[in-house]
Amino acid sequence: MNPYEGKDVENWLSVTQDLIETHPLRPYIVDFCLKSWESIINGKINTYLNLKISQMNISPQATGALLHDIIPEYIERNVEGFRKGIGKEKDIVCEYDESFSLELKTSSQKSIYGNRSYAKSATGKSKSGFYLAVNFEKLSEKEPKILLIKMGWLDHTDWQAQKSETGQQASLSKTAKNGKLITLYEHEN
Repeated sequence: MNPYEGKDVENWLSVTQDLIETHPLRPYIVDFCLKSWESIINGKINTYLNLKISQMNISPQATGALLHDIIPEYIERNVEGFRKGIGKEKDIVCEYDESFSLELKTSSQKSIYGNRSYAKSATGKSKSGFYLAVNFEKLSEKEPKILLIKMGWLDHTDWQAQKSETGQQASLSKTAKNGKLITLYEHEN
């Protein structure tokens, strides 16, 4: 199912808004993402070291991996019918309607990225469906914050592979960024 099929690009934003409004996690997403971030910022390694994670030199990739694990956990523990995905499943699985399952993308950069395979093939793990994108500040910043939380529907054709054949990254097309993702939260400076 492609909700944008037959729709002009100018109408994509309206389609996206309708999709997001009907998603059962919509009322909770921002709260769970911010709580997940707080658990990382305030988390400690152990009682002996009493070292906060935010005081450590953790890479943005590792921070993103933590968010990628903690956000689905918050959802699973608080919203019936949703759980953390395993294997080739989406990152957040809706047990009663697969179309509500989500892929989660995190980044310390202003955009979101996927693996090169997102742009190259529709095989394997489904690359079409709902996406949750969370952009954050690096832990090295003073009082790091979640900067953006976006949600939308993306298809595998929205991803553009890195030009270099050895590159492993895919980014979103400009039309997909502008019409298929809605900002649910933006940190105010």
